[in-house]
Amino acid sequence: MIKKILFGLSILLTAYSYGQDDLADDYKKLYKEKAYDKIIKHKPKRKAVLSSKALYYKGMSYYMKMKDDKAMKYLDRAIEKGPVDHDMFYYKGMLLYYAGKLDESLPNFRKAIELLPNEPDFHQSLGEALYKLNKLDSAKVHLQNAVEHPRANNRSFILMGAVCQEQNDLEGAYVAYSTVFVKLELSDERYQDCSFNLGLIQQLTGRDNEAKQTFENHLKNFPNDFHAMAKLIQAYYANSEFEEALPYKTKLYKAFETGTLPNEMNTMFCFDQFDWNGRNVMVFESFDEPDDFMYEKHHFYIMDEDGEIDYKIDSESSLAIRMQGSETKYVLCLVKDSAHFTYWQYSFNDDFKYPEMRSAVLDILNNKVKPSAAFIPGGSKD
Repeated sequence: MIKKILFGLSILLTAYSYGQDDLADDYKKLYKEKAYDKIIKHKPKRKAVLSSKALYYKGMSYYMKMKDDKAMKYLDRAIEKGPVDHDMFYYKGMLLYYAGKLDESLPNFRKAIELLPNEPDFHQSLGEALYKLNKLDSAKVHLQNAVEHPRANNRSFILMGAVCQEQNDLEGAYVAYSTVFVKLELSDERYQDCSFNLGLIQQLTGRDNEAKQTFENHLKNFPNDFHAMAKLIQAYYANSEFEEALPYKTKLYKAFETGTLPNEMNTMFCFDQFDWNGRNVMVFESFDEPDDFMYEKHHFYIMDEDGEIDYKIDSESSLAIRMQGSETKYVLCLVKDSAHFTYWQYSFNDDFKYPEMRSAVLDILNNKVKPSAAFIPGGSKD
């Protein structure tokens, strides 16, 4: 009698196990056919218990239909029931990531990697979550694992470029952006940003000719990218090709007049930058020339080590200066804190040659000349 009961129980368990696996296989087939609604609407027979893999495909069907709460419910049930696999943890991590629960996504991505260490997408997703949490060193480790894999996707390289950029690892950013850029199609929504960032990194690493070519091609594809236009002007100035920059300066001025510039460019644009004694000098030109007693046209900003403006040298135009005649419209003035120093010996009109103005600025920075007049609050006024 006992043998018969055990035999019957064995048959029952075998049938039960077969039913579970068969249903999971059915769901898998439907999932591959993208028949997500069929999986969602399917109701197992009464008292039937879904296997963890069947629960997973239920959850993934809700995931694909962007019903995240339902998807999470089934993935949690699949993990709780077991046996687990890497995809269950990975997609739970993705659901948490999309819900903005970045910290909660991390252990799920790590568990997926533990179960399948050589999957580049798992490393990329963990790296991206860490990047969003500003844990750049850890993000870089996992993104490096992703980009070294033969199946690395383009997003991994773009994220690696962004992390390197933020860490001031410009060579690393150059490798990442230049590697992925040749793989992108113009129709890819990431193409424009990648093209711009590649040109920017080329500039920052002293590859001025490469930067010039990148931004020229960029503007053929995106002719109204005014940020790229300003960067191309900088590339021309770095190569002393001032005439080539003029058409683009004219386009920026027209965009200023029509009010089509982005907000951060609606008063001035950067047209050159150079190194002085290990410090970056950024050179801007203001669009407007107001009918005021005094205004500043060109600005040489001397930056500190934190990338903030320490002090500046302006080309200043005032009524007194303009009354000197057509040959004089601007004089150079150094402004530091509240002190103001004027150098009348350096005067320019609208036809000035930029190398001459830059040379004059360097004379002032190197203390080769003394100011003609100075105003120091609490001090003397010459």
